[in-house]
Amino acid sequence: MLEIQNLKAGFGKKEILHGINLAIPGHKITAIVGQSGCGKTTLLKSMNRILEEEGGYIDGSVLLKGADCKRMPKEMLRKKIGMVFQQPTVFPCSIEKNLSYVLKYHGLRDKSAIRQEIEACMKKAKLYDEVKNHMKTPAKNLSGGQKQRLAIARSLCAKPDMLVLDEPCSALDLKNTIAIEKTMLELKEQYTLVIVTHNLAQARRIADWVVFMDRGGVLEVTKKDMFFEHPSSELAREQLSYI
Repeated sequence: MLEIQNLKAGFGKKEILHGINLAIPGHKITAIVGQSGCGKTTLLKSMNRILEEEGGYIDGSVLLKGADCKRMPKEMLRKKIGMVFQQPTVFPCSIEKNLSYVLKYHGLRDKSAIRQEIEACMKKAKLYDEVKNHMKTPAKNLSGGQKQRLAIARSLCAKPDMLVLDEPCSALDLKNTIAIEKTMLELKEQYTLVIVTHNLAQARRIADWVVFMDRGGVLEVTKKDMFFEHPSSELAREQLSYI
């Protein structure tokens, strides 16, 4: 689905990623784990070139279904690889307009079709039943967990191939964490998901594959059960001993 070849990335003279080689399988949840500062978020932001918008650089290849992401217009790339950040950003307008804006931006004009797409994406994000009678209210009034699910629904409106999520549950309570984990487990039937998480227990609950990083490199790429039962690196064994 996504193939990363000799990826180097960083800011100025500071190289953060040191020649990453990685294949992300389709219709699975791949969890990227490792200690703080090891390059997890930088790797995520390299996938759809958001790192460049932040003043960073990317060398090497990122191939989406065989197509070179560097050759794609950034607008098209970010439509194909949607991103949900640690702190959800909502537009300063109603819940409904947060979603309709994306649909209209990508060319949908029929009002009935827009309503149907909004409802479908909100249901996928497990948000519709909670807010269906309050669609005209400002999105800023939502709780933190609802804002995060709105951000997921908004990304789905662009009909991406992949959804990448950076610590989507780090600031949420247990109820909202469970809701988002359930959402991700269902979404993988239609989308490829990559999640950065510091929470190894979360990776154990929802991941199919685990990428274990340290100091800007990948130490292990393996199926979830193999990682948690038989980690190959000493650092992974040390970290897993605490859960």
